[in-house]
Amino acid sequence: MGDVGLYNVVVMGVAFLCMFGAFQTSTFIEATVLKSDVAIPHGNRVAFVSVSIIYFVFAFANVLAPAAVSILGSKAGMFFGALPYCLFVGCIIYPIVPVLYTCSFLLGIGAAVLWTAQGEFLTVNSTEQTMGRNTGIFWALLQSSLVVGNGAVYFIMGDAHTISDPLRYKLYGILTGACTLGTLILLALRKPPSMNKKDYSLSLSASTQQTAPPPSPVKALQSMIKLMGTRDMLLLTVCFSYTGLELTFFSGVYGTMIGNTADPNATAIGVPQLSEFTNGEFKDNQVLLAGVLVGVGEILGGLIFGILGKRTIKYGRDPIVMTGLIIHLVTYYVVYLNMLPNSPFAVVGYSDLVADRDRLWNPSVAVALTCAFTLGLGDSMFNTQIYGIIAALYSEDSAPAYSLFKFFQSLFSGIAFLYTSYIVLRYQLAILAVTSVMGASCFVMVEWSLKKRRDGYQAIQ
Repeated sequence: MGDVGLYNVVVMGVAFLCMFGAFQTSTFIEATVLKSDVAIPHGNRVAFVSVSIIYFVFAFANVLAPAAVSILGSKAGMFFGALPYCLFVGCIIYPIVPVLYTCSFLLGIGAAVLWTAQGEFLTVNSTEQTMGRNTGIFWALLQSSLVVGNGAVYFIMGDAHTISDPLRYKLYGILTGACTLGTLILLALRKPPSMNKKDYSLSLSASTQQTAPPPSPVKALQSMIKLMGTRDMLLLTVCFSYTGLELTFFSGVYGTMIGNTADPNATAIGVPQLSEFTNGEFKDNQVLLAGVLVGVGEILGGLIFGILGKRTIKYGRDPIVMTGLIIHLVTYYVVYLNMLPNSPFAVVGYSDLVADRDRLWNPSVAVALTCAFTLGLGDSMFNTQIYGIIAALYSEDSAPAYSLFKFFQSLFSGIAFLYTSYIVLRYQLAILAVTSVMGASCFVMVEWSLKKRRDGYQAIQ
């Protein structure tokens, strides 16, 4: 099993690297792309609504996804779940708002099936001894997608200040090809010894199952509701919700802010240019560079606190989460000082800089890119420890716990994508700061409670 299992984990990781290198890069620059399309009024808001649809549908589709994977099998579940990603990325080549929203809805369903199938496939390709190694390999390849995808498109754009229609055709054509390649790579997955033919085959025909069938959607929902009533899970949902809010900020809002600070009056005669007053010139292609640095922070945090977790966990999970909290709070304050108030939802110029009279300094490209790195680093600290505490608390019935994690994370990410088009930066950062403190505090309470208990967790009956 070792050779085949490792092969499958690496192939699956490479497939996800291609798919999410395309998808995450697409969403990172989607608002910047759509604002440049004169045929789409309020392009920023259209982009944020499309992504909010993805997360809302994903949140609720998680309940039905296990049943779908039980019918399709894990390999087929990943393949069919990946197809809507290709549709979503491809539809931005020639964006039409109703089509974009429809593809977003389909992607939300596909994402739920894809990630449920991925978790099952990773499990059956691992043993107790290889699970840590295989999870680390997959995490590293997945998070590398931010670096590879954004980095590749950054170099393709070159010195372009804005994303024109011809450039959009080129960029999203390449991204669609990469996403399609990743989907096809999934077909190269092999059958591990612990899987029967139905799990592996793309056929939808019935075959004999040697393992117990997964719970029905109704029973899965009942287990989630019952688990929600426990003290520990109620506290953890606050932390889950915060990760959804900050996911929206670093994956969609922050890059848009950088793109909106690219000088809109660069060619206007007699109009003061914002770039004359900023520390470094903001350009649309720096949205991609910010995505690369978010990925670097995610990979570094995953390496230190995930793959090397046995060493870093010796003092508990709470110091790591509190470190992530401090990093995020400092980052939010620096972002507040560095970026203009309306930049999350509108192109800003010299007049916005003049209106914001109490600034300590003018917007700086270097500071903006540094904050992208720390956003990724702090996010990895929260997420790696959430996975760890779920595994520790709910080792005997982790499925409903992970489903609740994804549900609340996706739900609040969708909510954030809706309000971010209407709320100025200071209030968005205030929401993030307050919920980060609440989330980290609730996590620490659960961690301390876990340390005090010696009886272990009783499985849900």
